Amino acid sequence: MKIDKNVELNIIDFDYKGNGVAKYDGRIVFLDGGIIGDKVLAKLTQEKKSFYKGRVLKIISKSKNRVESKCPHSNRCGGCDFLEYDYSDQLNWKEDKVKNDLLRIGGVDPEIENILGMENPYNYRNNIQLQVRDEKLGFFEKNSKNIVQIDSCRVAKEGINEVIKLLKNWKGLRSVKTISIRENYKKEIMIVFITEEKVQKLKSILSELIDLNVVSIFENVNKKSKYRFSENFNKLYGEDYFIDKIGELEFKLSPESFFQVNPYQVEKLYKTALDNLDINKEDIIFDLYCGIGTLSLMAAKNAKEVIGVEIVESAVDDARVNAELNKIENARFIAGKSEVIIEKLIEDEKTVPNKIILDPPRAGIDESLVEKILEIKPEKIAYISCNPSTQARDIALLKDDYKIEFVKPVDMFSNTVHVETCVLLSHKNSHTSAPSL
Repeated sequence: MKIDKNVELNIIDFDYKGNGVAKYDGRIVFLDGGIIGDKVLAKLTQEKKSFYKGRVLKIISKSKNRVESKCPHSNRCGGCDFLEYDYSDQLNWKEDKVKNDLLRIGGVDPEIENILGMENPYNYRNNIQLQVRDEKLGFFEKNSKNIVQIDSCRVAKEGINEVIKLLKNWKGLRSVKTISIRENYKKEIMIVFITEEKVQKLKSILSELIDLNVVSIFENVNKKSKYRFSENFNKLYGEDYFIDKIGELEFKLSPESFFQVNPYQVEKLYKTALDNLDINKEDIIFDLYCGIGTLSLMAAKNAKEVIGVEIVESAVDDARVNAELNKIENARFIAGKSEVIIEKLIEDEKTVPNKIILDPPRAGIDESLVEKILEIKPEKIAYISCNPSTQARDIALLKDDYKIEFVKPVDMFSNTVHVETCVLLSHKNSHTSAPSL
């Protein structure tokens, strides 16, 4: 029900989108802004059975944890949630978020290791997606499809920002709807223009893009909005792919490849997961949702064999190339659904893992995969997630057979509401043998 009522509220928390949360008349109020500790004048706009929705009209008194934003667009842009929230308080909130989700959703209450924060929580993103509307280049406004036009992004790497400044005034903007910009460890740039037809007037800025170390430019014709990319990639300039690194390992990145956006934290995250998995030369490891093979190839160094499974066939192709690139012979990759591939490996090859790596998308793992894991009884599971809520839901399904040994949040997405978490699970009967074949 729509309402129109002004009230004074104290913000006590954030929701999963980074919006302020308050209480009024015994019910939760979800607001469009504010930070914990702010006292605000808010307009209530919707009344539901158990909550209200509203928007902040003005801040009556500022939170002691409020800081001045380093981004001129932060009041409107929907990209970063916490630019006005003190960084140490961001980290504390993320730790609490992980703990509360595990308790409330997962039904477990383990000790949480201190979150691994960043020394400098700015200019870390190596990949961003910009929206284009009416020849304006920027990000969506918070809770809206309106465009906030930008000159640079405070959390993007500097090379990406130089490209933004050039593209902002490009006459060909009208021919594209989204622009993906990626930077690797060599400070080389790859650009993908997502368009409904064809990219126009690229030649007018091509030499300037090359001067900014742009080494690959692709056009992706995508007339549907369900997925970011279609299968229709067309190279407009440069290399078919470029190379990025995690530690000493090199990875081939095609325009559609998934790769962690924070190069400063990803090696620490993966090392945390693999160190706690305690890999040895007798281990057969399944890396499920393996992507382009980053964790698989890192794990292979100390394992007997690693088998990576990924539903995206192009990612599997890249993973195989990455194994050759790094001269790793004890890792192989299979395209398909994890629960289906596991069944085939057990039935056809009599291959059963004693350890598993999980790094699924935000939706978490399929319940049928949980059932398969419970059936094969791996002794240890390293579960990495960018969504503590779905991770906690999955752990609730595993907790009768597995205990939590270790939980480590990692701040991969500084100045946003998101947090990455590494959880190590061990079978309660660690001496249980694998199922007979």
